[in-house]
Amino acid sequence: MVTVPLVVDPNPNEVNAFAGCDDSGAPFIAGTEGLLEAIDGISQTKATDEIYGTQTYAAYVSVVAPRLVSKEGGSAMLPMGVIPVQVWLDPRRISRAHEIFDEIVAFTFGHELSHHYLGHTGCASGPSGGPGPAIARIGQLATSVLAGLNQPNEMAADTSGCVNTLDTGLARSSRSYRWTEEGGLWLLDFFARLERASGANPWLGFLRTHPNPGLRIPVVQGVAATWRLQHPG
Repeated sequence: MVTVPLVVDPNPNEVNAFAGCDDSGAPFIAGTEGLLEAIDGISQTKATDEIYGTQTYAAYVSVVAPRLVSKEGGSAMLPMGVIPVQVWLDPRRISRAHEIFDEIVAFTFGHELSHHYLGHTGCASGPSGGPGPAIARIGQLATSVLAGLNQPNEMAADTSGCVNTLDTGLARSSRSYRWTEEGGLWLLDFFARLERASGANPWLGFLRTHPNPGLRIPVVQGVAATWRLQHPG
């Protein structure tokens, strides 16, 4: 089994994830601190809206989108006041937010791992099992993925990542909550909203390294529908 390390770039002002090769040709996947903060914001607000019928997700995006799409970048951290203080400590909300967070992370890094396993990065058969690249090199290595970026590879990684998430959800079905494609759809909706806010601003990290999220949403939906036909019940 190939071991691919996950490296977290402590950059709070960029929301991005990618697969790449380090200087020795070993595979790694990376996500920024800003991405994890965005996933937390999505999870916290989606959980709140599901339980209380509120619109905190829309409020969250409306606050963070302008700063995220600016040339200077900005934080995706959930601002105080978006979620009503009286519901913040509701254990139902906290539990549901954890489920959503895990599901989005599963799709996100399942997609990036798929780039390696499908041979898109050119380093999937190289040495593995190391700690990954130095944090200082992450930003430089991220630029290397641009040359290999193309629509078919991204759609293939979405397909593989979605199937792997659904398969894992089925394997975990003894638990109270099963992972579905919703994690991917929530993340892609977030980036579709950012793209609309930015006018496809090339400074936005995720849009530099990934195709239009609006094109990817129906792909994930179609893959999930096919998977369910093959896994009835």
